[in-house]
Amino acid sequence: MEIWDGGYRRAALWEGRVAQWRDSGQSQRAFALNHGYPQRQLNYWARRLSTVDAAPALLPLSIQHPVSTAPAINLRSPSGWIVTLPPALPTSWVAELLRALA
Repeated sequence: MEIWDGGYRRAALWEGRVAQWRDSGQSQRAFALNHGYPQRQLNYWARRLSTVDAAPALLPLSIQHPVSTAPAINLRSPSGWIVTLPPALPTSWVAELLRALA
């Protein structure tokens, strides 16, 4: 348990240091030199803490109508009229329409 406690304390310590660096407006190098930290360690903790805190961005999404990739159905008569039917019609309804037109 002692190892974990030390790890948590170290992470909390560097979380504060990284926050101070970000608030300072200084480069990592300048901040690390001014505070006596190795720049590589500041860089390490800044990357580590940014990946821990980063949560995936979720955007609201609503689907109005399902997207159909099927083409519309066009019925052409020998006399020249055309009936365009949406692709979502049940096949039984189309069959009944064709029987009625025949």
